[in-house]
Amino acid sequence: MEANSTKNQYKIAKKRESSLVIILATIFTLSFLAMGIGGVYYNGSKLYRHINLVSDGVKTEARITGYKESWSKDGDEINYTKMYSPIITYYDSSNHSYILHTDYSSNSKEWSNDVTVYFDKKDPSKAILGGFWNLWFGPFIFLCLFMTPLVIGLFVLIYYIRTLKKKKPFIT
Repeated sequence: MEANSTKNQYKIAKKRESSLVIILATIFTLSFLAMGIGGVYYNGSKLYRHINLVSDGVKTEARITGYKESWSKDGDEINYTKMYSPIITYYDSSNHSYILHTDYSSNSKEWSNDVTVYFDKKDPSKAILGGFWNLWFGPFIFLCLFMTPLVIGLFVLIYYIRTLKKKKPFIT
């Protein structure tokens, strides 16, 4: 009788442990899928916008007219670094001025005030900063980086679905 009770307690404990592992694996898989899908969508759409603006937009020379200053905390809580985000002014064919706030910052100001900007013909307020890093390299690298959690999440999801089809337990 006592051996039977110990066996039942062991089965209950093992079932709780496996349920916890399944819950954690599900959370891990869903978070990797969400992070991967979100990152791939964001950077893919960014690359798509850049391709459209470079191929169909207007290329113009623009000028850095100012900097938005902010402070970035270094590794410890004592040191802060002053960061500069360029504010760029460009003109359309009607000589109307537009301002482009860049989505990056640096601890130093740009070495040149002249930059290349691509803007939409129909809506000149939609613009992007030119240059290989801003247009292609950065979004492509981040697209590739976000593919990693997407692939891992899909691999785990496919593995789990295959184990369900074979009617084998996912985790024993």
